[in-house]
Amino acid sequence: MELRFTAIVIRKKEVGETDRLYTFYTREKGKVQSKGVGVRKPEAKLASSLETLMLSDVAIVRTRGIGRITGAITEETFPNLRSDLDTLLLATESVRMFDRLIGLEEPDEEVFDLLREYLFLLDGLVESGEQERAALLAEGFFFQLASKLGYHLETGICAVSGEKLGSGKQYAISPEAGGIILAHNADQYALAVSENVVKVLRLFFANRLATFRKIRLSAADMNQLSQARSVFFRYITR
Repeated sequence: MELRFTAIVIRKKEVGETDRLYTFYTREKGKVQSKGVGVRKPEAKLASSLETLMLSDVAIVRTRGIGRITGAITEETFPNLRSDLDTLLLATESVRMFDRLIGLEEPDEEVFDLLREYLFLLDGLVESGEQERAALLAEGFFFQLASKLGYHLETGICAVSGEKLGSGKQYAISPEAGGIILAHNADQYALAVSENVVKVLRLFFANRLATFRKIRLSAADMNQLSQARSVFFRYITR
């Protein structure tokens, strides 16, 4: 049986002397894996459409197991993204976390569209010379992804006491409690965050990725946001 997918290449691994094992995130079936037979041979044509972070139309024949890739047509290479090493490394790290969070063959078109939009936006930031916005976009992508996968954070009230989170208070983010908490309710997993970070998290959950390029954060707040993402990621993948 031949299956056709709109797919983003999220990982590849060399197998044997000439083959590769590919991991895709597809619109039709979620995360799938398949083997590219002979793609490392000099004359192989498939490999050029199967680079990591490419968007391609992929054909897979399955009789048993993961099957083998029989065709691939490139839709988008994201050339600007590939031209900037720092942004490319950022995208690669985002996709690595994405891969860790996603199970095999659990289709979700919203998740596919989120990943696709993220790559297009990163590509656009490089094209317009706004690479400094890429780090904030990456944080927003992670928190939106986590929310779509069921790991939504409460940002309106203290996730422990239920008290409203007003101005002028001290906050922490607690993945164990499931959101922002007042600092005096902090647990072993909690990380202190500023009021500005809380506001940005609210914006992440209420807006599309494209709007995040307008957000301005200080270096200190950006560092807190990055730490919060790391703590949350470690907690949900432990």
